[in-house]
Amino acid sequence: MLTGNLFMGPERMVFGRGVVHDTGTYVRQLGGEKVFLVTDKLLAGLDAFKVIIDSLEKEGLKYYLYTDCDVNPTDNQIDNGCRIYKKEGCDVIIGVGGGSNLDTAKSIGIIATNPGSIRDNFVPNYVTNPYDTPNKNAIPPTIMIPTTAGTGSDVGCWTVVTNTAENYKGFCGGWMCMPKVALLDPEMTVSMPPKLTAATGYDALIHAFEAYYHRYKMPLTDMYAISAIRRIFNYLGRAVANGSDMEAREQMLLGATEAGLAMNTGCALIHSSGLQLTSKFGLSHGETLAIMAGPVIRFNTMACVERMIDVARAMGENVEGLGKLEAADRAAVAMQKFARSVGLLTTLNKKEHDPAKIKVMAEIALQNDNTYGNPRIPKAEELETLYRQAYDDYQA
Repeated sequence: MLTGNLFMGPERMVFGRGVVHDTGTYVRQLGGEKVFLVTDKLLAGLDAFKVIIDSLEKEGLKYYLYTDCDVNPTDNQIDNGCRIYKKEGCDVIIGVGGGSNLDTAKSIGIIATNPGSIRDNFVPNYVTNPYDTPNKNAIPPTIMIPTTAGTGSDVGCWTVVTNTAENYKGFCGGWMCMPKVALLDPEMTVSMPPKLTAATGYDALIHAFEAYYHRYKMPLTDMYAISAIRRIFNYLGRAVANGSDMEAREQMLLGATEAGLAMNTGCALIHSSGLQLTSKFGLSHGETLAIMAGPVIRFNTMACVERMIDVARAMGENVEGLGKLEAADRAAVAMQKFARSVGLLTTLNKKEHDPAKIKVMAEIALQNDNTYGNPRIPKAEELETLYRQAYDDYQA
C-alpha cells in the first residue's frame, strides 16, 4: 500500500460564461474523432444543450447521443452504455448534467478500458485506501460539463454506482478515472429549479464541511474547503431565490468546484449515514445531508473543536465571548438554520420514516467506507442514537 494523502484534479478546468461554445475545440485538442455524448432526455431537449451539439458540428465531429441516464446510475445501464460506446467506435466521452450523468459517463469510461462489468470494478476502500483499485487503465479522454452546482463529479475521480444484483451503492474510480477537461459554465446551471438548486448546493456545502474536518485532510483541501463554505453560504440563498441571478450562479459553480477539489479527502459520516435515508425512505441526497448534519456535527465536535469554530465563523456566526464548546456548537446551529432557509428538511418524522429501520441503517452505514474518514468513528449504538436524534420529536 502506498502512503500519503492523495490530491488530484482534471488536467484543465475552464471556468466562465459561455465556455461550452468551445467544446468541439477541446475534443479536437484531445485527438477525438467521434464523441460519446452522455446526458439525459430532459437536458438533451434544452437550448443550452444544443450549444454543445453546434460546437461539435462546427468542428466536423461525429457523435453518438446516449440519454439512458438514471437518477441513480446502475450497473446494467453502464454496461449497456459501454457496449454502445465500443460498437460506435467512439474515442472521447463527454458527460453533461448533474452528478448522476457525469458518474455515468466516467463509469462507462472505466469499463471501456478495463475488463468485465462495472461490478468488477468497485473499489473496496475508496477512502481508507484509494490506491487499491481493481481498474488499472485510464479512462478514454473525457470532458465534464456540469449543469448543477453541487456534486463535484466534474473535478473528481470517483463514481457512485448501484449494484442491482446485491442492491447496494458502491464506489468506482480512482486515479485513472479523472476527466481530462472540466468545462465550468455558469450559464449551464440556470435551468435548475429552486429545489434542485438548494439540494445540490447544500451537497456541495457538506462536501466542503466534511473535507475540513476529515481524518485525511491536508493543507490543499483545507484551503478549498473553507473558501467553498464561505462562498456557498453567501450565494446559495440568492441562487435559490432568483435562478437568473448570474453572479450567484457563477459563484455557486465556483464554490461547488472548490468543494469538489476539497473532496479529495473523501466524504465522512454525514454522507454515509445520509445514504441510508435515500435507500430506505426515498429522500433526495441533499435532503438526507440536511437531516443528518445536525446530529453528526455535534457528535464530531469533541474531536475537532477549533475547526468547528472556523466553520461557524465562515457561516457568519458570532462566536465572540463564547466558550470554545459553545462556539463550536454554532457550526451545527448554522448548518441546520441554513438548510431550513433554503427550504430543505432537517428532521425525519415517524409517520413517513419508520424508526424500526434504524438498526439496519446503522449496520449498513458502519460498513460504508465514508464512515472511516470521519474524525470520530461511531459504535453501532452511537450511530443508532444519531438516527434517533434526527427525528422531529427527539428528546434527549
